[in-house]
Amino acid sequence: MLSFKQIYQEIKTRKLRKTLIIYITSGITTLGVVNLFSGVYHLPLFMFDCVLAVIICGIPSAIVYAWHHNIDGKQKIQKKEVIIYSISLLVTVVIIVLIAGISSVRLLPSDAKTIAVLPFKNLSDNKEDEYFSDGIMEDILTQLSKISDLRVISRTSMMQYKNTKKNLRQIGEELNVATILEGSVRRAGGRVRIVGQLINAKKDEHIWAETYDRELKDVFAIQTEVAKNIASSLQAILSPKELEQIENKSTANLDAYTFYLRGRDYFYHYTNQDNEKAIELFKSALKLDPNYALAYAGLAGAYGRKQYYDYSKEWIDSALTLSNKVISINPNLAEGYKALGDAYTSKGNNPSALAQYIKAVELNPNYGAALANVGYIYYQYGSFDEALKWTKKAVVRDPGFARWSSNVGLQYFSLGYDSLASVWLHKALVLQPEFFFPNIILAYIDLYANRFDAALARIDKLQSNYPDVPAISETAGDIELVAGNYKLAKQYYEKTAKLTSFMSAAGIKLSYVLIKLNEHAEAQKILRNYLTPDMEDPNQFSDGSMTYYTATAYCLTQKNQMALKFLQRSLELGFREYRWALIDPLMTSLRNDGKYKSLINTLKSTFAAMRNRVKVENL
Repeated sequence: MLSFKQIYQEIKTRKLRKTLIIYITSGITTLGVVNLFSGVYHLPLFMFDCVLAVIICGIPSAIVYAWHHNIDGKQKIQKKEVIIYSISLLVTVVIIVLIAGISSVRLLPSDAKTIAVLPFKNLSDNKEDEYFSDGIMEDILTQLSKISDLRVISRTSMMQYKNTKKNLRQIGEELNVATILEGSVRRAGGRVRIVGQLINAKKDEHIWAETYDRELKDVFAIQTEVAKNIASSLQAILSPKELEQIENKSTANLDAYTFYLRGRDYFYHYTNQDNEKAIELFKSALKLDPNYALAYAGLAGAYGRKQYYDYSKEWIDSALTLSNKVISINPNLAEGYKALGDAYTSKGNNPSALAQYIKAVELNPNYGAALANVGYIYYQYGSFDEALKWTKKAVVRDPGFARWSSNVGLQYFSLGYDSLASVWLHKALVLQPEFFFPNIILAYIDLYANRFDAALARIDKLQSNYPDVPAISETAGDIELVAGNYKLAKQYYEKTAKLTSFMSAAGIKLSYVLIKLNEHAEAQKILRNYLTPDMEDPNQFSDGSMTYYTATAYCLTQKNQMALKFLQRSLELGFREYRWALIDPLMTSLRNDGKYKSLINTLKSTFAAMRNRVKVENL
């Protein structure tokens, strides 16, 4: 038996250490290349795990090979070597299969229980009945979306296919669905004719078809029958509660239903004038049926939207009251909880908003807007990883809606995955080229990579197209701030503050550049107006971002202990912008403080944990 000294000498003679160093170094380089290409080409994250498994499982084989073949002379491969190599290969294959199997569970389903409902053709003599055929399509879609065993694409993504010339196979591939429902509506006098066809999009084969030629008052029963027949054809499991929801009629008044459909059609136009028209029509529906829950939900949504048109919060309480009215009439209506969640969000009550959105998703698992709003609230909490999980669920249900893809890009960016963020942001721009928000985030990606010229070129183009959007001018200010161009930063922050308020993040950043430009009096004026005595208690704040900027305001007034209290509070409230905190020049006076370093390390650890979860769970 060899002694330890003899074994050590053999290791040196057979160059075992050198072989292992070369093997491990090459393995690390390979992992780096795989990681790079995964980010650039949006490859599945489990590919990295598979390559890592191959490298680790190959270590025993590398050791055995070095032991037998790194000595002078020609050595034949021995049987025991073949056995060891075979075992290593078998273990590697098993591990890769397990990794791929686990990861495949996370991939989007592509079986028969995925369905898209195309806009129904209006075959009525009166072409103004277009709203009616669109409404029938949406109501059938809504009925189907209540079935948790189905994955249903939301209305927003489907309306792009209205009058499309694309074939069903193309549409199925674009939406990642296996089945498509298409149909037509003809309304004449007191009768309605609805034709529905369920088609296998991959094979272009009919699964189910039916024609309903009945009195107009039976339209609600038709919608229920279509949903139940499709569920049966796709062998979807219907729970008793889901069946009850599908069979429930929101109203028995056909005229009220017609007013509601017209109101919903105007609501989707997304203009102030059309929103006002929608309000009138929802009210007309409610005059005919005071217990029409869906009409109350529509009215609540339209009142909530008014704040974006007249910049007033006065309608939020009305939206809150109407949303509660919806729930009191029908506690199983997801639209009521979604509307209530929106009202709470507008009032800044995120915990209550989150509870309502989750309730809406429980009642309607395919409710894309509610899923996305759950993600929004988690993002506000600073839980970027959890926000990503929910927002990607919304994208699955609504792949054609640019805002959700953009939000996924924002969440990847906030987590430091800039390559993945860019993929999703560019996807949003393909869906909606005039959407400015993705370009704002892309500008910040350039900023963090020190590509100042590229960031400015992108933001300058936005400013020429959207001269009065505060987020755009503030982003331009941030780029110039980090680049040290204080005069230009001043111009952008002044413009932003005039569009919004000097008592804002832009106003605080403006005070910093004024100090750098030796305009101390103007800077102190802003800070005095902001840091009033009633602003000294950090516990009164509920927004992590503004609490952080209040901390920076105290930094600028040399009140470092107050700044640290507010910085700590901002982390408690969900401020997680670790990368911005590292480069933020407004925090310069705290850089060497021990408590500051401790807080930043806490932020770094939280940031790293979220990134790790995204990688481990392949989010």
